[in-house]
Amino acid sequence: MPGVLSRPVSKASWLALAPLIIALVMRKHGGFYYRSFISTLCIGIMASFGVVSSLVLPLIGKRGWINWLVARGYYHLCGKLLDITTTVEGQQYLDPSYGPAVYVCNHQSSLDVLMMGSVFPKMTSVVAKKALKYYPFLGWFMILSNAVFLDRKNRESAVSEAKQAASDIHKKKTSVWLFPEGTRGRPLEIDMLPFKKGAFYMAVQARVPIIPIVVSNYQNIYNSKAKHFTTGNVKIRVLPPIPTDGVEESSEDINRLTNHVRDQMLTALRQISPDPISF
Repeated sequence: MPGVLSRPVSKASWLALAPLIIALVMRKHGGFYYRSFISTLCIGIMASFGVVSSLVLPLIGKRGWINWLVARGYYHLCGKLLDITTTVEGQQYLDPSYGPAVYVCNHQSSLDVLMMGSVFPKMTSVVAKKALKYYPFLGWFMILSNAVFLDRKNRESAVSEAKQAASDIHKKKTSVWLFPEGTRGRPLEIDMLPFKKGAFYMAVQARVPIIPIVVSNYQNIYNSKAKHFTTGNVKIRVLPPIPTDGVEESSEDINRLTNHVRDQMLTALRQISPDPISF
């Protein structure tokens, strides 16, 4: 009897392997729409995995690993299929053994999720706009993983949610991740929008440090308006923690802290970003 290894691969097996083979072949050659589809598909896959993880991991005492597993999984899956990598400076500042923190990151496009996945720390929740709560799969995962949803159109609700998040930072010993620009910034310029102050009130109320994370401008890799999407490496710099001890909850102190953090991040952004390109 012929051995197992000598048996021909069945037609069904080839059909099952075909999408993976095509994806690996196309990782350096696919166009904008193909690569956008792969990125969205990977989000759906990892969000579904996140729903399962959110149900299973708490049972074994690993709730704090949910977002980390999904974020890293998305980076490795999508990054491999799109041939996009990151180079991270200041990785040591992401060590969760230092205790809870508020992580703030600049926001350029939907592809930020990929960059975020390469540095996302354990024991960290995401703060997101309330609209994401109603997205199939992604919203379900975020609800189960204890994401903090802020309703920016309702100031009282947003303030209440931010205060609750500040309380949970110590109660649950968890960090939070925010995009303080509140929306996607200026992708064609090496710049950032003014910061909203919610992240900084949260850090001051919780008395935890702010850790800025700066993703270089990656318009040479992705630009949705120009329908440009290619391969490449993106630099990320994690800045040293900025303490909030002694900062009062007054508007003046919060403004000063907000501007200080933004200035540091903007300086780093300009240092690590490639020269802008025209489309």
